[in-house]
Amino acid sequence: MDLMSIALTGGIAVIGYFLKQTMEDLKKTKEVAYDVKNKLAVIENDYLNKHAHLSDKFDELYGAVKDLTSEIKSLTKEINKKKDL
Repeated sequence: MDLMSIALTGGIAVIGYFLKQTMEDLKKTKEVAYDVKNKLAVIENDYLNKHAHLSDKFDELYGAVKDLTSEIKSLTKEINKKKDL
């Protein structure tokens, strides 16, 4: 009976040791997952802000090119009128 209780106690101690190691690994994994999630959120936010900023810049450039095109057309018309005179 004493030998059986010692073996049972030893078995429970071994199981407890590995269970403790597993729980510590799980805790570390959760911490890493939260860190990665937070960093990903920051990167996503940064990307969205840069994308919106670039879209605004492209819209400004499109407007400037449109204005320049109309200006060039009007100057070309004026030059052609002066040549005809």
